[in-house]
Amino acid sequence: MFKNYGLSAGQEFEHPNSQLTATTFVPRRVLYELRAARDYYESKERCVFCDILAQEERQGIRVLESRGDYTAFCPYAPRVPYETWILPRTHESSFERAGLSRVGNLVDLAALLRRTLQRIRTVTEQFHLVLHTTPNSQHQSATLGYWKTLDDDYHWHIEIMPVVAAKAKSYTFKEVYYSPVTSETAVKRLREAKT
Repeated sequence: MFKNYGLSAGQEFEHPNSQLTATTFVPRRVLYELRAARDYYESKERCVFCDILAQEERQGIRVLESRGDYTAFCPYAPRVPYETWILPRTHESSFERAGLSRVGNLVDLAALLRRTLQRIRTVTEQFHLVLHTTPNSQHQSATLGYWKTLDDDYHWHIEIMPVVAAKAKSYTFKEVYYSPVTSETAVKRLREAKT
């Protein structure tokens, strides 16, 4: 599920909308994330996203805001300036299951998402918002093998990637990113933004 907001972000209609896309394959970016999460789990016997979140909360320097069971922060190595992630503090691989089991917490998620987007919109009116959740486990791949440990090693989250003019000065090369704005600078500016 994703939302492209603003013309430079690829918004197709005059009104804001979100899109849900179903594919018969697992996209490359998702496969990379699943593989990395599984490899980390096999090595550390812990979820990499839980560890990232624990470190961000412990350090506190890139945390934008926490509300209820959710935390918004600018990741250590952003792909674009002001990139922001929202993760639940409770480990859950699937957004769908989390939503069904803790509906009251979705109010906190909605409020945190609204405030985060308001902050980002003080920097730019254009962004990509992507919900990362597990692939459909009812139709498991026999060849990929990711579904065996998916509930333990994957952690659903939301990634928000603003489209800013400074992005034109950065570059990407085979999934290697450079951002001219550090996460610490980004979170400071976003914290100061009026919501």
